[in-house]
Amino acid sequence: MTKRFGFTLAEVLITLGIIGVVAAMTIPTLISNTNGAQFKTAYKKALSTLNQAILMNIAMEDEDFSTIGDDKATQTNAGTRLSEILGQRMQSATEITASYPTTGITLQENNAAPKLDYTINCVNKGSTESPNWQIEIPAGVTDLTKPDGATCDATTHTAVINKSMSTEMGDYKKYSFADGTAFWYNQNAYKCTDATASNNDCYGFIDVNGATGPNSVIYCADAASGSCDSSEITDLFPVIFHGQTVEPATDSARAVLFGK
Repeated sequence: MTKRFGFTLAEVLITLGIIGVVAAMTIPTLISNTNGAQFKTAYKKALSTLNQAILMNIAMEDEDFSTIGDDKATQTNAGTRLSEILGQRMQSATEITASYPTTGITLQENNAAPKLDYTINCVNKGSTESPNWQIEIPAGVTDLTKPDGATCDATTHTAVINKSMSTEMGDYKKYSFADGTAFWYNQNAYKCTDATASNNDCYGFIDVNGATGPNSVIYCADAASGSCDSSEITDLFPVIFHGQTVEPATDSARAVLFGK
């Protein structure tokens, strides 16, 4: 009798079933990690491009974020000036505020408004004040309020600003660039100096893939230690702009930029 070697139909079906289960378990994670890596790369590129644009504007117009707008009472439409700078310095910059989706976008970080985490300098006010080191208020600025809980560190002589970002879509003007990324900025921003940026609403978002989903603000569970897993990386990154710089505005955004 001739022996035949092979698999029965039942064995083949069982094997295919096992492969299907394993694939169903691993493919979503693989896709998530791949998207996270792509979002991270696009975020770094967009941040670099925005910083190059403002440096170019300084070279050509001698104007950076600190010179945009006057004061809140007599504001000279700082938002319009920001739009002009983006249009002049960014290739194929197109305003898309009116056409941007107004639903399906999550502007919260872990079910709460993103918190700016921004360091400013303190100055020595002398021994007659307690404490001696106080949050620096630049000359001519009268409406800078001390953020709740902000105190001066005795060693570094700096204070950490902690302010909630707006989660209202209507507060942001949105621009799309040639590579498909988008930059949102708060239309109430004005005179974005290093010391007053957070108080003057000088913040916004980098949306690395435009209107395409998931349209969710980045949140990294272990961001305080500078760590962010690829599976946690989404497409909306909070940023703050001041002086000659656009930089991450939250722990999570910093963890993605500077983490491994």
